[in-house]
Amino acid sequence: MTVSCSNKDSEFYNDVFVNSPNLVSVELVPDAMLKQTLYINANIPRYITEANQTNKLDIYKTTGGATRLYFSYELEKKIDANWSIVGIADNQLTTINGEAFSGSFIYGSSIYNPATKIYEYRVGIKSLAPGQYRLSFGYNSNSTTDVEFRSESVGNNLFLNLNSTYSALDGGGYYSFTIN
Repeated sequence: MTVSCSNKDSEFYNDVFVNSPNLVSVELVPDAMLKQTLYINANIPRYITEANQTNKLDIYKTTGGATRLYFSYELEKKIDANWSIVGIADNQLTTINGEAFSGSFIYGSSIYNPATKIYEYRVGIKSLAPGQYRLSFGYNSNSTTDVEFRSESVGNNLFLNLNSTYSALDGGGYYSFTIN
């Protein structure tokens, strides 16, 4: 009798991989005191288009009801000629939708809203000192073109790995901006 098993992590962990572009945006917004807040937006519809498929993928159904899509990002500031990681304190975050956990990087969570059928995330980083900055979505990734999301699936349900290209990233995978 011959027994075979797979050594592919994606089969063992029940992973599926999907690409869907333009699910993230970044914006600098001035406040009433003319200070700038950097907002990261990741509003992902429940139903997304997949390449070469006629029907849209239902994220919620595919993942067995996952209510969160996780991703991470980090911020660096140019000091002299070097880039240094900027630690973000909890009081620097303005959370409109979703959840964000701060530190040397930010661990974000787009949370499913059944009323809108969208996984919602809008978090601002405020009180940044003037200077040149760059944002990277590659803290847990080597990708220089994509923001990578992973579903919070439980039990034997599929884990969705959702990769979303973001055209505002430069060739190194950074979104660069200046705080005045």
